[in-house]
Amino acid sequence: MSKRIAITGAAGLVGTGLRKQLLERGYEVLALDIKPITGCAEREQSAVIDICDQAALTALLRECDAVVHLAACTTDAPWDQQVKLSVEGAISLFDAARDAGVRRVVYASSHHVVGLHPRQPHGPVMDTHSQLRPDSRYAVGKAFGESIGALYAYKYGMQVMAIRIGNVNTQAIDRRRLGSWLSWRDLGQLVSIGIEHPDVVFSVVYGISDSTGRHYDNSAAFSLGYRPEDGGHDADAEARVLREDPVPPAGSDAAKSAAELTLGGAFSQSEYEGDTQRLLR
Repeated sequence: MSKRIAITGAAGLVGTGLRKQLLERGYEVLALDIKPITGCAEREQSAVIDICDQAALTALLRECDAVVHLAACTTDAPWDQQVKLSVEGAISLFDAARDAGVRRVVYASSHHVVGLHPRQPHGPVMDTHSQLRPDSRYAVGKAFGESIGALYAYKYGMQVMAIRIGNVNTQAIDRRRLGSWLSWRDLGQLVSIGIEHPDVVFSVVYGISDSTGRHYDNSAAFSLGYRPEDGGHDADAEARVLREDPVPPAGSDAAKSAAELTLGGAFSQSEYEGDTQRLLR
């Protein structure tokens, strides 16, 4: 009998792509969103729900084997919206999963939780032990979700994987995006590992494929059996990106803005104050 997987935020870009991947892998899917979802596929059901309605969420999760938590603010919205969706929503989700007896949670984090680190050659490759440097209010909400996931894993015995999702299946138009590119197929593989792998207690991995110039050391994912099946794009497109966006020499003045210097790009640049030298310390 196939496992039934709930996905919150299932009507969004990532949720829509992930639903297809999990169905192709043989799972049943319960697609949850505050917006109605129509045209469900075979082995897929949907329900409209406010992620902060914990009682209703608990009832829906009782017949599920795992939950993938995508619901959150998808832009750098004001603090009140971030707190409502990304903070209170995560609390509601983890409490509901625990109350419903769902032991497996895959949490959609973001590479933006380390977004204010300088990217190569101005800084080191990031791994899952690198200091958090969220580049935005959005990223702070994602970092909070990682922390609550750790609490519920170590204190309450749940099995939680946080995936720091990169640049999902959109065209890599520059070197930064190329180094964080993630295909739908590789996202499906990572989520499946979070659902199935027996050694997951609390695991943090990067959601990236096998692209040229990766900014992230994904050893934590590899140790769980992750083997990316896709690269950034075809060879010609990848060569064009590398040609049109050359790596500036370390210590040069070529990268002056926070967007050019950091892993977070435009998220880092938004509302940035002062010079960028403090980012190199």
